[in-house]
Amino acid sequence: MAVSRSFVTVAERPVEVLLIDSRQLVRAGMGRLLADAARLEVCASLADFDAAIRWARTHAPQLVVVSLPGDGVEVLDGVRKMRRQFAEIRLLIVTDESDLIVQERLLQAGVAGMLEAACSVAELYMAIDTVVRGDRYISDALAQKLAERRVPGRECTPFDDLTHRELQILLMVAGGHSAAAMARELCLTRKTVNSYRNRLLEKLQAATDVELMHLAMRHGLVSVPL
Repeated sequence: MAVSRSFVTVAERPVEVLLIDSRQLVRAGMGRLLADAARLEVCASLADFDAAIRWARTHAPQLVVVSLPGDGVEVLDGVRKMRRQFAEIRLLIVTDESDLIVQERLLQAGVAGMLEAACSVAELYMAIDTVVRGDRYISDALAQKLAERRVPGRECTPFDDLTHRELQILLMVAGGHSAAAMARELCLTRKTVNSYRNRLLEKLQAATDVELMHLAMRHGLVSVPL
């Protein structure tokens, strides 16, 4: 089936795309898919946001396509860092099944588009076309789920009022990170990390890290390891 690929360009130049995905095989497949589209040029294909940010400092991609599986901490932090340093770059997130709270936070952080990994090729091209034109794209299925969260009378989750840092710490605790590991990764002291952790325990009425982990799993904020 023919797919429309009417990507916006400046002076007929290709749209330069930076692809981020931690999985080498997926990067290769996504890169080939994007390269096959008219007027899209995949300039780099990298495994994480840190490498992408270093690369972007000496290049000027118009679009960053992010397809990272199931790591809300890395995606949230990476998006915030990239938005702070490169406000002009458009970010399109291809998301696996994840909690709507994480997806809402990504939109609040300023991503230009978001669609589910199960989307069709046609929808991927349509999303790229939309965000390159300067508009925001949210897939219909995801938009409906997000809208349902705002219906009056819906049951709130215990995570709705967490700050970004609190949510970040919660995701890392649920992922099994120690206080020392969190301190290193977030460039915080262990005392500060433990302060956030204790605040989480109080806010979420949990007694231990294990209870925090079970709470996050029960509400779908993190997936249960197979």
